[in-house]
Amino acid sequence: MRESIRRGFTEFADSARPIEQLMRRIQNESPAALRDADLRTQHHTIQFGSVVLLSGFLESFLRVNCENYFAQLSAKGFGMDRLGFDFLEIHIREGAGHLADMVKRESKHRPKTLGNSSAFVRRLVAPIADAAKSPAWEAFARTQGNPSAEVVKAVLQGLGIRGGLNSLEGAIQGRYSASTIEQLLKNFIELRNECAHSGSSVNVPQPSTILDLVYFMRILILGVCRLTDRKISELTGP
Repeated sequence: MRESIRRGFTEFADSARPIEQLMRRIQNESPAALRDADLRTQHHTIQFGSVVLLSGFLESFLRVNCENYFAQLSAKGFGMDRLGFDFLEIHIREGAGHLADMVKRESKHRPKTLGNSSAFVRRLVAPIADAAKSPAWEAFARTQGNPSAEVVKAVLQGLGIRGGLNSLEGAIQGRYSASTIEQLLKNFIELRNECAHSGSSVNVPQPSTILDLVYFMRILILGVCRLTDRKISELTGP
């Protein structure tokens, strides 16, 4: 696997390791937490926060993976002209959406400035004016702050990887089936939204549940890396 693609997996693993350590510490301290309300509250806060952090780590990986994918293609001389209409369609449609989000964020600044938005416009126009230029990777990494199963499938499809979660199942040698991947991501996003938006959960996510989520995401991300690396090889050669 190419080092730049593997790096996304490594960065997730490094980021998630402190969460694993915290969950094991909470497990070890659980008898004391039963007697100490303050300690129990601290544990619950860490557990809620860990779920939200994992969502951010997964979203960050998907974005970095797209960026690295197009960097690899660009290094091999693959511009829009060699990628085809499907890439151009996503570049324009989703790139326009990304631009709208950038303008909205920058318009809130004081003093108002649209420097980043203007720079992105130039990148958006570049492969239309000159088809040898690369697409804007941000157009292919529109996670909407919500790395759901639908988002994962859309990202894979945008990179030209066919088969969606079925392809992902194959890339991880069936450790999770496509239907299980979809259900686990659905459950995770529901839990994440409850923890993030309400600040609480009817059922506090247990350390064992969070450890299972870290393991699942590690396997999921490894599968995405493998599919991405294979697609680059398919397009450009080893």
